[in-house]
Amino acid sequence: MAERAFTADMMPTPQPLPLVAITGTRGKSTTAWLLYKMLRARSLSSALWSSSGVYVNDHRLPGELQPWSTVVRALAAGELDAAIQELEAPVVASVGLPEGVYALGAITTVCGNDETCLAAAESRYAKRAQEIVARAVHPDGVLVLNADDQAVLELADRYRSTSILFALHPDNPALRRSRTAGLPALWCQDGLLVANQPLLRLSASRSSLSSVWHRPSADRRLDELPDASASSGSDDIVITDVRQAPCTLNGALTFQIQNIMCASALALALGIPVTTIDAVVRTFLPDTHALPGSCNILTVRGQHVLVDGARYPWSLRSLIRGIRHRGPRRTFVLTHTFPWLEELEFQEVGRLLGRLNGLIVLTEPIPDERFRIFQEGVVQNPYPPILVTQPDLERALHYVFSLTQTGDLCLVLAAEPERTIELLERFASV
Repeated sequence: MAERAFTADMMPTPQPLPLVAITGTRGKSTTAWLLYKMLRARSLSSALWSSSGVYVNDHRLPGELQPWSTVVRALAAGELDAAIQELEAPVVASVGLPEGVYALGAITTVCGNDETCLAAAESRYAKRAQEIVARAVHPDGVLVLNADDQAVLELADRYRSTSILFALHPDNPALRRSRTAGLPALWCQDGLLVANQPLLRLSASRSSLSSVWHRPSADRRLDELPDASASSGSDDIVITDVRQAPCTLNGALTFQIQNIMCASALALALGIPVTTIDAVVRTFLPDTHALPGSCNILTVRGQHVLVDGARYPWSLRSLIRGIRHRGPRRTFVLTHTFPWLEELEFQEVGRLLGRLNGLIVLTEPIPDERFRIFQEGVVQNPYPPILVTQPDLERALHYVFSLTQTGDLCLVLAAEPERTIELLERFASV
């Protein structure tokens, strides 16, 4: 990906541009696309710079830096309502961002409090990048933070911009303090995504930041909110039921719930109606071509197939946890051999995958010693699954689909998500 954290057009201004910066080690692409879909659902003129390219009003533009410069000029001239920029941590950490330009920023996650992850080089970049993004948000802007990640939460009290915290549980200590102080917050409770009144009022108070906030088509009206009977409390409003979101596997994938919360908080700060947020959440799935490897869910030969590009044990944990919450149904795992991981990390991948009830298929040749290390991880579990090898992914798919039954799930861990999805699409058409 081109270095895209900064262009000469993005100079500090007295008022922020209607520009949203999103960074983090996981979830930023999904969050960016969710927010973009919410803006487009209101027919707002919108742009997105994601890992798959630059899009303006649903059209992908050739190149990256040149079209993005055009987008920034259009924002400054009021020709676009809003633009979203997904920011890769290494690029942001090395190139930087101008201060006070962005109306909104969001940090999805750094490590989810995983100590091994926090010590990794990737996470050091991520922590530096989140500081840069926080400074890039205008003092009158909004910074959306994941309160379940301590490394992200540290930013809440260090910058002048308004912080919106989101958390998976209403009893998160930081979220509870924020709610008690009358600050905007968003959380999940019994499968429902809930926002407090300060967050809903924030929309009106931000009307001077950007044209998107005072366009009649984007105004959030009280008659568009759920009835009081749908609220979780006298001052709280239900935004959506995350169990009805297809990207969450009926609410099992908590990291996807976090992505929905982050995108919803940004959307509310942009004045997007609750009804629009709910409608998009209930239909959104990560696109296999725009978001390859971002927990794509496909149906192949009548079976659900989940494709993910997780590269490290800490990014696998939440995925495995969510799949296990589906219940006792079997999971067939097809995985590459993670050649970039050290021995202990690869063993940990084996231990994590060994927690699933079903079968593990290694989809490429592996040296005997490397296989032994992986197997040692798998058998650390009380009831380890069967472990087999296949010479390539295509033959592994044929093998697995000869065994699957209704209700089973195929998890494909893809080193090359685009190629894997192409193969799955061909496989499904035969």
